[in-house]
Amino acid sequence: MKPDEQTDSMNSLQAGYGIPIAIVVAGVLIAGVVFWTGNDRKVFPNTTSNRTASESGGVLRIPSETDHIRGNPDASIVIVEFSDLECPFCAQIHPTLDRIVKENNDVKWIFRHFPLSTIHSRALSAAVASECIAKLSGNEAFWSFTDAAFLNQRQLGDAWYREQAASFGIDLSAFEGCMNDKKIVSDIQADFDEATGVGGRGTPYVVVVTPSGDLMPFSGALPYAQVSAVIEQARNN
Repeated sequence: MKPDEQTDSMNSLQAGYGIPIAIVVAGVLIAGVVFWTGNDRKVFPNTTSNRTASESGGVLRIPSETDHIRGNPDASIVIVEFSDLECPFCAQIHPTLDRIVKENNDVKWIFRHFPLSTIHSRALSAAVASECIAKLSGNEAFWSFTDAAFLNQRQLGDAWYREQAASFGIDLSAFEGCMNDKKIVSDIQADFDEATGVGGRGTPYVVVVTPSGDLMPFSGALPYAQVSAVIEQARNN
């Protein structure tokens, strides 16, 4: 792990983009993950109530139409990924999860935010930009933006976000207004709190939900074969 991918404390999300957050590890399968030590403080309350319990005592929000979903929306196996758009390991696992949902019609993928601001200075702004793209242009645009962000992590920043928004035909004044929406930052904080609540201690943090509702978490950029094995185990659970 590189020195700049370690932190002694976690800063809470705030309405400003210079406060990166930290990351999650939970589980035994670790193949490249960014860690944090857990001295967190919640700024915004987590108001979601439709949840399922995890072994760590936290609760995972049951997937709904408000989520960013890729794959068959009626799939019985759910991959819930908590991710940071500036995290190199998250970029590494992204095409793997994309391949999994394309090859398995009984699997859907849900993306939730876990930006690490003390480590990745553009993670929060990228998360906000992705949510504004989704709000102003829909779910497919969100995923297209996310794909592009992981391929262009060095370019993340206001100019790149505006360029992406324009490519989706979004009015730039509306986009810039959205980028200052504190409600979006609050929603990202809720995702972060959820991740830590269900055992996340590094990114990427993934929770596979089986058809029977059991939770199978893992951390890190696992290779395709290992992720596929987890899915098969979930299928037979």
